[in-house]
Amino acid sequence: MPAAPPLTAAPLVPGAPHREAVAALYRAHARELWRALGRLGVQPAAVEDALHELFIVVQRRLPEFEHRAAIRTWLYAIAVRIARKFRDRARRNSFEPATVEWPSGERGPDQALLDAEALRMLDALLAELDEAKREVFVLHEVEELSAPQIAAILEVNVNTVYSRLREAKKAFAKAHARRRLLGRDVR
Repeated sequence: MPAAPPLTAAPLVPGAPHREAVAALYRAHARELWRALGRLGVQPAAVEDALHELFIVVQRRLPEFEHRAAIRTWLYAIAVRIARKFRDRARRNSFEPATVEWPSGERGPDQALLDAEALRMLDALLAELDEAKREVFVLHEVEELSAPQIAAILEVNVNTVYSRLREAKKAFAKAHARRRLLGRDVR
């Protein structure tokens, strides 16, 4: 994926469309936001719609972005809110569509199968966490964000993030151990 041009390439004039800036953000962050939305509990068939909705929000709100946080933190905050909305919608509709993953690079069919199985297991383990713990766990362990960044994204105290993360890790380890005991091999 080519490097995105800097955001300063597109002037941020209030009220004007910022297509180049949004396009640069998309090129730089779409893949990681796609992954995060899925890990945050958006149904696989709805991840593309969630990502689309996320960038509609970015297009609308970019002129208001005040640089009080990193742009990545701001994008993840939007992603968390979008994921919550899609999880609520899925609960109301309660259906389980087929798995859809971001198109991958050059991998053989054996590796693709193993990767898909590992992702299914990860999703199954994440589904056992309550929403607050899942959000913190995914943002820290999968997306590798710091506790202060997560606190800003979720609008909670940093100590709350540490507490949720500690509890999420315990719950995740228990779920992992339980699945291993039941013979569902989770590596």
